[in-house]
Amino acid sequence: MKNDMTAAVVARNLLTPKDNRLLSKRSDELAVKDSLAFSVQCAGSVSNMAQRLFARTRQVESLAAEVISLK
Repeated sequence: MKNDMTAAVVARNLLTPKDNRLLSKRSDELAVKDSLAFSVQCAGSVSNMAQRLFARTRQVESLAAEVISLK
């Protein structure tokens, strides 16, 4: 998977028809390996998004404190 959107789609089990066609042509062993790779990439994307949201929350808290100090 090339981006976070693809990882999110896979995480929600919303595979596109193209994905289903690609996966159906693979052997069971390869399909399991691909599924595992999708899961690992999805976990990485979710972790990355959580870190960005945490950083954004800290930034908002900092700006809110600055606004209060200016009053």
